[in-house]
Amino acid sequence: MEFVSYDIESMDFRRAGAASRNLKERLKLIGAEAEAIRRTMIAAYEAEMNVVIHSVGGRLEASLTDSQVDVNVVDTGPGIADIEQAMAEGFSTANAEARALGFGAGMGLPNIKKNSDRLRLTSHVGEGTRVSFTVRLRPGLTDGANPISLYASTDRCRDCRACLAACPTRAMRVRDGRPSVLEHLCVDCAECISACTSRALGMREEITSLDDLPERGDMLLVVPPALLAGCGADYPPAHVLAALRELGFADVLTTEPHELALRTAVAHTATAAATAAASDAATETAPRPVIAPSCPAAVALVELRFPSLVPHLAPFDSPWEAAQSACAGRPATFVVSCPSQRSALLAHAAAVPPAGAPHTEYVAPEVIREAVMARLAGGSAPTHSASRGAQPTKPEPATPAAPTAPTGEADSEALLTVTGAGHVAAVLEQIEDGLLSDVNAVDPYMCAGGCFGSPLLFEDHHVAALRWARDPAAADCTGKPGAVPRRRPFAARPGIRLDADMGRAIEKLGRLQAVIDSLPGKDCGVCGAPTCAALAEDVVMERATVALCPYAQSGTKEDGDR
Repeated sequence: MEFVSYDIESMDFRRAGAASRNLKERLKLIGAEAEAIRRTMIAAYEAEMNVVIHSVGGRLEASLTDSQVDVNVVDTGPGIADIEQAMAEGFSTANAEARALGFGAGMGLPNIKKNSDRLRLTSHVGEGTRVSFTVRLRPGLTDGANPISLYASTDRCRDCRACLAACPTRAMRVRDGRPSVLEHLCVDCAECISACTSRALGMREEITSLDDLPERGDMLLVVPPALLAGCGADYPPAHVLAALRELGFADVLTTEPHELALRTAVAHTATAAATAAASDAATETAPRPVIAPSCPAAVALVELRFPSLVPHLAPFDSPWEAAQSACAGRPATFVVSCPSQRSALLAHAAAVPPAGAPHTEYVAPEVIREAVMARLAGGSAPTHSASRGAQPTKPEPATPAAPTAPTGEADSEALLTVTGAGHVAAVLEQIEDGLLSDVNAVDPYMCAGGCFGSPLLFEDHHVAALRWARDPAAADCTGKPGAVPRRRPFAARPGIRLDADMGRAIEKLGRLQAVIDSLPGKDCGVCGAPTCAALAEDVVMERATVALCPYAQSGTKEDGDR
């Protein structure tokens, strides 16, 4: 059994929810089922907010076993005069300040009752209130190991450790000047690649030159729109596309039509779910908000750190997987702009029966860009009609146009696009905590600026997106299927749990907290881990020792460090 305790300050809306979120992370570490984590979080958050709004302060205490979590939230304050009335939906005694901030809807105690397996409420007027509830636990089901496409080069590392702070899942380690990746925590998001100025981090590559593809005459070339829009002001996307068609491939496709089809399908799915919810018929519809699986790294983040949101993922392939399906069994070369796209394609290809699996290659954007820029700079870049014998001419500047977006009246209202790892994590946190009920669907991208913002590309994403909007060359590409239903189901990943057995995980959780308490809390990265908590986890999992921390010798924390 593991005990945890947190102080709760009255009217401290800035830190409100910290105790319940901390409890939620502990439940994830022991590998509890996602639905039980969600229910515990909702109940604990409502109880915590009641303390913040209605009392003069209190405390949340919880005990964890491998079968249940028991939570007690005790406060000092006015107490509840009529408990039966307080349990009624819509009844609230919140003050004007709380209501102005969006709290005090009168659903706190009813939500606690709805999400707990056992609830006991005691209160004394003028003294305070005690809310005690229990949620039964069982181990969460997870998928197996997930291969990653991130590559770390020890020869290039300058030991700057910028990658430690950049990684949103704390998967990076740098020790003895050698970077390494905890693969079970990595989501292939490319944040570390963006932070690494020495290029010690990158994507696994087998193809480093077009010379490695001597028989490309039968192959399709699949490119991201950002590559077409990233060759400079003199070469708009249509011009680059024409030059790509002269590189010897059978044809050139782009993922843009697949992304539009996916976004439209997700928007309509979200609208249908919202309509069903409004008519009390949402039992058979997807949970809201619906999460678009456009970015494989964002999907991996959901599966790793937000497993309760896996049912929110729309059951469609990503644009890259849809493009792979569009190749209809033909050999293809995919120009992938981040490691997560490569990993998603590999996993998708593995789901194809061996007899029907085509020959597939994966290349980084710089390989194709180098070849196409040599052709463009040499003045031999053709226009669209060049393949029919016309002389290449430079296209006239196009009139700026609005960026392509899904059609349909409901689409623009249904879909919230979020870019950047920090923003994506924050929005997913809100969804998991039940705080984003006014949004129908979310389309998250781990790179700032979406797929145009990958660090493996060459143009600033604002500039590339503008050029693409002015001249969307995707209209001249073949292979435009609708949204492709997903064949390989989404599944929670086991990465962050401390042990496959919940009992052993709880025992490790206790040791983890003891090690954290012995560390200074500086989160300086000197030990080679991104935070003191990450070092403590390395110690508990026998990947490191406390001796790596030069500040842990005294066994005390300096004032102000935490």
